[in-house]
Amino acid sequence: MKRFLRYINPLDHLGDTQYSFIFPLVTNVTLCILSEIFAYGIAKNPMIVGVYIIFLNVAFIIYFTFRDGVVGGFVTTIITVLYYFYIIQTRHYKGQELSSGIETTFFLTIIYLLLASIIGWLKQTIDRLIEREANEKKHLETIIQQLPVGILITDEKAKLTRRNKQADAILGIKIPIGFSFGKDTLIEEKIDAKPILPTKAPLLKALHTGKPVIGKEYTYTRNDKKILALRVSSAPIHNKKKKIIAAVSIITDITHQKELERQKDDFLSLASHELKTPLTSLKMFIDLQKNQLKKKEINKLTYYNQRIADQTDKLKELVNDLLSVSRIQTGKLKFNNESFDITDVIVDTVEGLQATAANHTIQIIDKKKYIVKGDKYRIYQVLVNLISNAIKYSPNGKKIVVRTEKIKQNLVISVQDFGIGISKEQQGKIFNKLYQVSDSTERTFPGLGLGLYISKEIIVRHKGKIWVESRKDKGSTFFFTLPLSK
Repeated sequence: MKRFLRYINPLDHLGDTQYSFIFPLVTNVTLCILSEIFAYGIAKNPMIVGVYIIFLNVAFIIYFTFRDGVVGGFVTTIITVLYYFYIIQTRHYKGQELSSGIETTFFLTIIYLLLASIIGWLKQTIDRLIEREANEKKHLETIIQQLPVGILITDEKAKLTRRNKQADAILGIKIPIGFSFGKDTLIEEKIDAKPILPTKAPLLKALHTGKPVIGKEYTYTRNDKKILALRVSSAPIHNKKKKIIAAVSIITDITHQKELERQKDDFLSLASHELKTPLTSLKMFIDLQKNQLKKKEINKLTYYNQRIADQTDKLKELVNDLLSVSRIQTGKLKFNNESFDITDVIVDTVEGLQATAANHTIQIIDKKKYIVKGDKYRIYQVLVNLISNAIKYSPNGKKIVVRTEKIKQNLVISVQDFGIGISKEQQGKIFNKLYQVSDSTERTFPGLGLGLYISKEIIVRHKGKIWVESRKDKGSTFFFTLPLSK
């Protein structure tokens, strides 16, 4: 029933530019038939329809014109005029009565057509304007919903009228339409984490002052306890008379940006510290060497030269890591593609590092020949990182084990140490850039925290996987896979 009432209600068709002649045609023909049935069957007086049907038809022309535009008005007019001629014919008008009936019909036809044209033109103009406004609203709504920032729009009383899905995602809640920002607040101040006073909120400030508020930064604690850094900008919306009718707030989640800034600061601090250590040592040994040159003590000169070489190597490794990270991020890290025996690379790497690991024995298990395809130097770089870490993080350990194992079409290489181990919480972060493992005493170890990040990127580029298995204070085993060459 409701659907039928909406169908016949002309107000429900405002903005509808799809006009139909079927409903006006069927309805008017039905009206004419019912009029005839009433005149002949009920009233038993064919002349009773007379003037009453004229007023009724005027009402129907206005109704159908307002519902279906010019089409509805013209269809109703045509049916009405034909019915009038039908009445003149069937009632056997003669003489003056016939002449008067025909003149009246022509006169009413002109009036009906003018009425249908004027009302129909107004109706269709209104429909086009409403349709255009509706389309613009849909365009605006689509744009708002697709924006990568949160959007909140309120009326002049600071009650929410519209929001987008990104605002829901950022804030972690769906703010109900009608929510009053003048009575409650959703964000907290960045400095002391106290709720913002309603009068100081950017949106309300924009409404009250009529001026935009740009780039205010806050912290916001979601219901899931996640703390976000948000940048909020608000601006009033004026009508043609410069009266404030609404306000909009744009919410940008800058948590990741802030984290990157923090990482950058940490990196600069860490890099400065790590570079300072070998540079200080170099300066000290060079000064000592100058003194010994004067005294001509050759043994000490040899020792100092070796220390200078060691510190220079450390500087070289730091610079190489920094260059590798830069090239990875810009996509400029070059890879050579060649077939080579991975076992030869493992043996060469172990022999080179064993000389520097006086307190550890590096053992290779399985020295079979395995041919893989990739960049020999980059794989060597991964092995150096993993074995160096094994040495560094097992200060009390005596042994490091390097294994190879063929599993289907892949070769699994592992490096095992018996050192401090890695907690479950830290295992999910160790391949992140700048992350460093600490032991149970929260002691940190030297390094930039770039080696595992670089290793992961290299292995991924070789279509392999890298992971760790570890127990706290029991040691760690790092694994990576490489596809075997066909």
